[in-house]
Amino acid sequence: MQSVEFAAAATKNNTKEGLYMEHNQIGDKIRELRTRSNLTQADLGKLVGVSMQAVSKWERGGTPDIDVLLSVAKYFNISLDEMVGRTVNSTGRLEDVLYTAMQEVPEHKKIQQACRYCWAIFKGMSGIPGVRDYDYSTAHPGDTESSRCRVSTDEGIGYFFAAQDAPMMAIMPEPKDGYDAHFAAMDDYRRLFSVLARPGCLEVLEYLYSRPYRHYMADTVAKALALPIEEAQAVMEVLWETRLVERTELELVDGLSYAYSRHDGDVTLVPFLYMARCMIQKGAYLFNVGGAGKPLLRGGVWKRTEEERQ
Repeated sequence: MQSVEFAAAATKNNTKEGLYMEHNQIGDKIRELRTRSNLTQADLGKLVGVSMQAVSKWERGGTPDIDVLLSVAKYFNISLDEMVGRTVNSTGRLEDVLYTAMQEVPEHKKIQQACRYCWAIFKGMSGIPGVRDYDYSTAHPGDTESSRCRVSTDEGIGYFFAAQDAPMMAIMPEPKDGYDAHFAAMDDYRRLFSVLARPGCLEVLEYLYSRPYRHYMADTVAKALALPIEEAQAVMEVLWETRLVERTELELVDGLSYAYSRHDGDVTLVPFLYMARCMIQKGAYLFNVGGAGKPLLRGGVWKRTEEERQ
């Protein structure tokens, strides 16, 4: 098998771009990645198919075989260039670099990795040098004071909920005519909130969204939630009228009936409820930059009815 030593030498002899680490620097990189991930030498060896002694040898200056090093780089989700310390001059846009980087991330890690990139971007937006090395908060998700971060500028607003087990981010440049010009009509919000406040509505939404996409009859939902059938039917009907669920007509022996389902592929319920929780739970911020005293809305442009919006 070809070693990194041979590969590095060959590449260095055939290109002017980049420099490679010395062997002990490769070992230092492996040790850094391993300890950051809370792995023992035995753990890492098992993950890439070598012995603990082999990992120990690398970290003391030994050189892994190139195919093993590729496995190490793939596990830690970095490129081989980063693994061996090669610096490549690039004139590409950062957007292109991020696009390529995300293409290489395994499918089951894409969301978490994207959130990590967003966290780095958000910390950079703050302009506070001291937050560069901040990691996600390890506080309980309910401890918003240890997790909430806000950045406001004349250009717009950004919010990051940096809880380790439930991170979330929103960045919203302000439209020229203001945020409120793009809201739904006030009456639509009143209707939505009144429906969600109705007993049984949140329970029905939880039931539908915690199961595979299917159509459910009112009696099935009523039995699962210990509700009278008539109440379950009424709740699902009002959810349909507010376009929070879908309704399908069924032709049965006894006549026409209805089955209800969540909107397939719609994920807006989750960020909506996350942001609602952040509104409910007030308190200090992990960091809070800009926007002091500045109005969020323009005033006079938020329409009260759908007819006014048209």
